[in-house]
Amino acid sequence: MMCIAWTAFFHAYCLKNKIKPWYRKKELGKKPRFEYITEKLPDGTLIKDKKWWELNRCINEFFKEKPDTAVQKNIEFLSGLRNLIVHRNLPELDASIFAECQACILNFNNYLKKYFSDKQDLSNLLSFSIQIFNNAKNFLEASNKELKNKNATEVVDFIKSFRSSLSTQILESSEYSFKAVLFQVKNHESKDALALKFIHEKDLTDEQKEQLGNMGIVLIKEKQSFLDGVPSDYIYTYECLLNELKNNISEFKRNKNFHQIKKRILEKNPKLKYTRHLDPNNSKSSKKDYYHKEIINEFKKVYSETT
Repeated sequence: MMCIAWTAFFHAYCLKNKIKPWYRKKELGKKPRFEYITEKLPDGTLIKDKKWWELNRCINEFFKEKPDTAVQKNIEFLSGLRNLIVHRNLPELDASIFAECQACILNFNNYLKKYFSDKQDLSNLLSFSIQIFNNAKNFLEASNKELKNKNATEVVDFIKSFRSSLSTQILESSEYSFKAVLFQVKNHESKDALALKFIHEKDLTDEQKEQLGNMGIVLIKEKQSFLDGVPSDYIYTYECLLNELKNNISEFKRNKNFHQIKKRILEKNPKLKYTRHLDPNNSKSSKKDYYHKEIINEFKKVYSETT
């Protein structure tokens, strides 16, 4: 349903901005000639209409000026997943993709308000969700038996592969995946009090925090998040490591021996690198390296010795 909603949003955006979201017979040429498709109704009536862009084409056109945003990756994930599970019943996946689905809803509402108007706000229609899901099993453990029985292991492979291809910045963005931890609190004495309300702790004064007490408010604390299975001290991907070195070591840009230095540091202390396999039970699965925060100090030592 969200894939249909996003497609409608992109089509509406195009028409509002005088962009023609239809496939051309030829991409080049001053005068566009569009492709048409014909549908036959049950009563035999033929309906002819232009061939509209599908969701993936809309995504590429809309985000081409600023690609690889968290919002774009979120839609691409759900679009790819939709293509794999269409006409299938796979409830085993629901809990594992809830965060991406929640982010998708929030992004859609924000884009409606941003590119159209506040009148399109869906907040009053979709203000909260009721969950009975209590304690999720590990996704890798939960997916194996059930999905193998349904010949749907390719769906699991897609989810794992897509997530592993994302940068740390996108993975940690709430626009790609929205996660929250909910704690039960004391019921508020007022019968009219909201059952649930989310407030960012950083937006509160000390006095307000003190006053909240037993008001039945759930506080969302900002915290650093990490990938499943990656120890918390391994905070740098390869790209992040390069950026951090450039910011901390002035001589780094002029030095051409980065790979040799990194190899020497890791040979001396291999624990500074952690390799995450997409499937921990399969050593041949896709993998990605993460570097310990102390590796920056080791680079500083080497560069200080050479200057």
